Amino acid sequence: MVSRLTADVVVILPYVENRVLLQLRDFNAGIVFPGMWGFFGGTVEAGEAPKDSAIRELVEEIEYRPAEMRLLETEVVTELDNLVSHSFFCALTAPLEKLVLHEGLDYGLYTLDEVLSGQLHSRKLNKPMPVIPVSYVPRAVRKLMARLGVIR
Repeated sequence: MVSRLTADVVVILPYVENRVLLQLRDFNAGIVFPGMWGFFGGTVEAGEAPKDSAIRELVEEIEYRPAEMRLLETEVVTELDNLVSHSFFCALTAPLEKLVLHEGLDYGLYTLDEVLSGQLHSRKLNKPMPVIPVSYVPRAVRKLMARLGVIR
């Protein structure tokens, strides 16, 4: 029997060449994976198209409005109670110092190899912090890099 699907979410992977922008999540007790590196994104609101949600979330979280937002994939993530995830990607054309972080502790650009290491260095905390320990995270980065022709 298939368990009931939870709310749809969007994840956004802004990229520059072979690096993806990730967010270090807050330590708030009410969020999933506090203090870990993951994607920007959030819940798709009622009546909202996933692509519109992806754009809204990026503007809300880092004040960045991409020229184009493209669908990477839609997937049911069994590791996360059958969460429906719509993954989008966009080129990051603004310098990092122009982004305004409204959610999370830090952000940074990382390669697939760095993500696979399971620990990413936080500039603001000046120490390594864990990547969300779900295979979906490196798998999505790998798919993006393959789509961009960075890896095969």
